[in-house]
Amino acid sequence: MRGNRTLDRRRIVALIAGAGMTAAGCASTNAGARTGLGPRAARMTALDVRHDAQLMAMLDVRRADTLLVDTLLIDGDPDRRARTALAIGQLRMRARFPHLRRLLTDGDTLIAANAAYALGVAKDTQAVAALARAIGGAPDPVAREAAWALGEIGEPSRTVLSVALGDGLAAPLRGSSASLRSAPVRAALVLATVKLRPAPITLVVPWLADTSAQVVRSASYVIGRLRAPAGVRALLAVRSHPDDEVRQYVARALTRTTVGDSLAVLAREALSAFQRDADWRVRANAAGSVSTFGTSVLDAVQIGLADSVANVRVAATDSLSVVFGRDTVRWRRVWERDTLLAVRRLMLAHVRRNALTLFDAEVATWEQHADWRYRMAALEHRPRAADADRVLAAEAFMADADPRIRSAALQRVGNSVDGSLSERMRVLAERASTDRDSIVRVIGQRLLSPRDTTARAPRRVVADSLVARPLAEYERLVRQWGAAGSRQPVAVIETDHGVVTLQLFGREAPLVVESFVRLAKAGFYRNTVFHRVVPNFVVQDGDPRGDGTGGPGFSLRESFSRQRHQRGCLGLATSGPDTGGSQYYLCHSSQPHLDGAYTVFGTVLSGFDVMDRIVQGDRMVRIRIQ
Repeated sequence: MRGNRTLDRRRIVALIAGAGMTAAGCASTNAGARTGLGPRAARMTALDVRHDAQLMAMLDVRRADTLLVDTLLIDGDPDRRARTALAIGQLRMRARFPHLRRLLTDGDTLIAANAAYALGVAKDTQAVAALARAIGGAPDPVAREAAWALGEIGEPSRTVLSVALGDGLAAPLRGSSASLRSAPVRAALVLATVKLRPAPITLVVPWLADTSAQVVRSASYVIGRLRAPAGVRALLAVRSHPDDEVRQYVARALTRTTVGDSLAVLAREALSAFQRDADWRVRANAAGSVSTFGTSVLDAVQIGLADSVANVRVAATDSLSVVFGRDTVRWRRVWERDTLLAVRRLMLAHVRRNALTLFDAEVATWEQHADWRYRMAALEHRPRAADADRVLAAEAFMADADPRIRSAALQRVGNSVDGSLSERMRVLAERASTDRDSIVRVIGQRLLSPRDTTARAPRRVVADSLVARPLAEYERLVRQWGAAGSRQPVAVIETDHGVVTLQLFGREAPLVVESFVRLAKAGFYRNTVFHRVVPNFVVQDGDPRGDGTGGPGFSLRESFSRQRHQRGCLGLATSGPDTGGSQYYLCHSSQPHLDGAYTVFGTVLSGFDVMDRIVQGDRMVRIRIQ
């Protein structure tokens, strides 16, 4: 076991044990403490509104104001102090990290929990000792965030997590520090180990026998996500667990590489049962794992391909190149049986990868299809020809009525341009540069530019957008969503499968929600496609181009809070820190590895079944705000 760089093992044991002796007292004295955003003052004064607006502006421009922070840390409103603690972590104000550590013992649970979360976001290695005391004796909400923070800090926390989970004990579920805590805290401690490299799998395995499904879920997630061979045998013991997510994680772990020869038979038996599981997400994970066994599982793969849920069939199809290889008869049978466009587009990608000349005649008819998505698929399936042939292909699609087809055709050509344009290509680019659609027009202009041939629509970079709005705008948002009794906005996503209703978190992520609401009301989210759907992971939308590269032309900053990536959460999609725009995602299942890295700004209230039915390429009709 590796030692902690700053704290020796004996001191860690003393810290946790000493705090643990007062755990019961802490829990009782904080029984009525708040665990979330409590009610604000009945009447916000003008100064309250201004302070909240200034805090929002500071986070918006990513420019620390120490005078403001120091003022708000002693504010009379505990909610405001709690939000200030989060701001210190997000802006990584190192000079105020000692104050965050002291706040871990604040009498208000919300403030202390936010301070613990902020230390994790900031990855403050000097906070390990204070966080160790918190997991030993702080109230549950604080201890849970302290455990999460230790995981985010990583290697310097290894000894603390190991001691807490019972390293060296014969019965960690009875004698460890973690065993004295509630199920949410135990689960958080186990889950935190997933960030360690290597993860201490031998310490995680015993917790698969915990009486709480929440703890078993965390242990299964760690082993399943890391596909850790050392934990697979124990993981098979919970393959029939009543908790759906436990079975999902087990199914994901049972790949051929992970189970090896010794457990291959047991793994195949478990996967066979998972393919008939009542939960489609378990079946989707099983479809991906079973394909790793190669041609020996042809019959098992057919089960996934015949599933009644489209996303399970998509998951099964995504592995066909491994199982089918160059067997054209099998490819043809699946094509004829499943007419779902999402499945067929995946098949086309695989046959191209295997250099098979299948389905060309069928796809050629799609070029005249009434549905633009089929025409897009036909364009994608065009062979990667020489530049001259690409220009001819682009010309064929440049007359298309849909700008998404025209822009895709241009981008396909632009990606092959080496800085010089043929005369034919120049004519095509000039025509595009005056196109009626702005996206196509910009791509054409970029093709004509000798300095930029990326063929991408412009997005305002973060550096250009770090300019504060007028303070009155921030004050308006504070009054709209931050005042006592303010109604949080509700969004309704209309799809061809039905509607998904979302509660937006205007208080936790006001600027992200404000942008989402504004774009929805302006009609930006209308007649788009879900351009990315990964079965049992995310459903993603919000790109007007439909290929994952489009946006609104501006960037948003993350707005972190203690909201987690649970099933049905609404998150802001980004391509790096502070690069959010119009794209958003919904989670099919819990995704703990995304916590603290992406903004959660809403959650599904109803329509989970609709969300589950969406596959890549499905249409999003519009988003309404209520």
